[in-house]
Amino acid sequence: MTVLAVLAVLAALSFASVFVVPVILAILLALVFSGPCRWLRRRGIPQPVSAAAIVLSLLSGVAFFAAALAIPVAGWIEDAPRMAQEVEWKLRNLSGMAAAVVEAEEQITKAAATAAAADEGNGPLEVVVEERGPLTEVALGAPLIVAQTVFVLILTFFILASGSLFHERLVSVMPNFSDKRRAISIAYDVEREVSRYLLHITLINAGLGIAVGIALGALGMPNPLAFGLLAFVMNFVPFVGALVGLVLSFAVALVNLPSLFDAFVVAGVYFTLTSIEGQVVTPWLVGRKLRLNTVVILIAVAFWAWLWSIMGMIMAVPLLVTMSVLCKHIDALKPLGEFLAGPGPDRA
Repeated sequence: MTVLAVLAVLAALSFASVFVVPVILAILLALVFSGPCRWLRRRGIPQPVSAAAIVLSLLSGVAFFAAALAIPVAGWIEDAPRMAQEVEWKLRNLSGMAAAVVEAEEQITKAAATAAAADEGNGPLEVVVEERGPLTEVALGAPLIVAQTVFVLILTFFILASGSLFHERLVSVMPNFSDKRRAISIAYDVEREVSRYLLHITLINAGLGIAVGIALGALGMPNPLAFGLLAFVMNFVPFVGALVGLVLSFAVALVNLPSLFDAFVVAGVYFTLTSIEGQVVTPWLVGRKLRLNTVVILIAVAFWAWLWSIMGMIMAVPLLVTMSVLCKHIDALKPLGEFLAGPGPDRA
């Protein structure tokens, strides 16, 4: 029964992802900004006013990112086939074996085309239906993305504007005083750990984005601002985000810069900056307070990516932090918390 219940929950989460993902994202944003809202309320600013200011700031940030990335990303998507061909031709010079393989592939293709031409009069007429291009797919998905973004912002506003209503309802449903105190402790601990993690990661990613933009601009890359913004956004996804940014920067450099060496320099600089961030800066600022198993983080990113695609990868670590906090407070989950924990000062 337990296995069936887990499978049913996973199926429901996957089927209702269009609704569930924005709700969870709004809750995470509310956890991040609930502390500043309470701080402003203690200084005489009403909760709805501070909530509206925060949501408007988020809306301005989303609009800035969309405006800054729309033209470069659309150009990359439109030129993806041409970029792939140029990358293929330039990479042929790396190995004579690769050139031989390509030549053999071309000969096989010509032989197949000759055989097909010989049988052209005997075979049925073939009808080719062109598939929709990537820009068409993006345009078709844009209304849903806009609607989900608006829903996230509206829900975040109402959660923040409600103030301590959630905590009051949580206390009222608990049967005794010890359960009430534990529930409040868990709620505030989750809020503190998730907000601390997201705040630190946002600041670290902002610094990485600035460094990437400046470095790639100095190397002559086109649209260095777009690469800086992409590095900022993609670095919210552990491991995978840095790899995607590295591959994309190498491909664009290979197409737009004069030589293959220049492309490798760009990729090397990007790799160096992300390595410094991942191996030095983030462990120093975040790892001292948040200790999670690296293997568990990678599994969580892969699992939520499989379930919810890109947004799942972005929310994987905050959800893992939430689970880790729950494991600290609930006795039945403490063995799972030991499994989630990474190496610490007391772990050899």
